Amino acid sequence: MNDGEPSQTALQVAAARAAHLRFDPPPHLLEDRFAELLLGADAERSISAYGDDAPWILLENRLFLPFRARYAEDLVADAHGEGVRQLVVLGAGLDSFALRRPSALADLRVFEVDHPATQRWKRRRLEAIGDPLPDGLDFVECDFETTSLSDALRETDFHADAPAIVSWLGVVYYLSKETTARALAELRGLLAPGSAVVLDYQFPMESLPQRYRDVFAQQSAWLKGAGEPQVNRYRPEALQAVLIEAGFEQAELPERGALEARYFAAIGSKIRMAERFGMAVARVGSARQSTARSST
Repeated sequence: MNDGEPSQTALQVAAARAAHLRFDPPPHLLEDRFAELLLGADAERSISAYGDDAPWILLENRLFLPFRARYAEDLVADAHGEGVRQLVVLGAGLDSFALRRPSALADLRVFEVDHPATQRWKRRRLEAIGDPLPDGLDFVECDFETTSLSDALRETDFHADAPAIVSWLGVVYYLSKETTARALAELRGLLAPGSAVVLDYQFPMESLPQRYRDVFAQQSAWLKGAGEPQVNRYRPEALQAVLIEAGFEQAELPERGALEARYFAAIGSKIRMAERFGMAVARVGSARQSTARSST
C-alpha cells in the first residue's frame, strides 16, 4: 500500500461488486450501488475489467466478492434479530453496507476499521459524492502493525460488554498464520458472549484444480507489485482448529455445495462459484443456533 492511497485490492473488490450489478442479470447476490460511486474517476476502467470478456478468474471474482459480502450481511441481519446492535468491519476498504443497510437495521452501530490511508481516501470520496453519512457510522483508523484493534476501538463508543458481529473479509490471506492466530485470540478476548466473527479464507494451492495453479504466478506477481502479497492458506479442518484454539466455542465452516445451493442456484449464472475460497463463522459463548443452517 502506498502512502496516501487506498489499498489496490480494496479498489478491485469495489470494482467487482459494481461489475456484478452492471453485467449480471437479476436477481443479484448484492445490490451495491455505491461501489461505482466510491471508485471515482477510474470507475469505468476498473469495472470494465470485469466485463463478460474478462479472464475467467476475474469473472469468478465478480460473483464471489459480492457473495461473501452477502453472506456476512445475512449473518448481521440474523444477529440483529437476536438483539445484536454492533458491527465491526475489519479491513473495511470501500465497503458500503453502512450506506445501504435496510431501515430495519438503522439502529445498528457500524465501526469501519482500516489503514489510515484507505480510510482517509474513502472519506474524501464520500465527501465528493455528497450524500450525508448515516447516523451510527464510525470510521476507525488503525495501522495493525503499530496499533491493536482493542486500542483502536477503545477510542470509540464500542461497548465491549455487548455482543457484536465482526466482518473480516478479504484479509486473512494477506496475514501470516502467526498474525492471524494472534488477531483471532485478541478478538475472542474482546468480544462478549453472543458475538461472532465471519471471515473468508483460501484453500492450499495443491488442493485446487489445475486452472488456479496455471494463473498462480501471474496473480502473485500482480499482488506483490501492489504491495499486498497473499501469504496464508488453510484447509478447512486446520482453520477450524485455529478458531477453537483462539478460544471460540463454535467454528462453522460451511461446505461449498451448501453455499452453492443457498446462494448461487437462485441466480442461475453461467459463472461457476469460485473453488479457491471458503467461509467461516466463529462464535463466542452461547451464540444462537438458528443460523447454523448456513452450514447445512
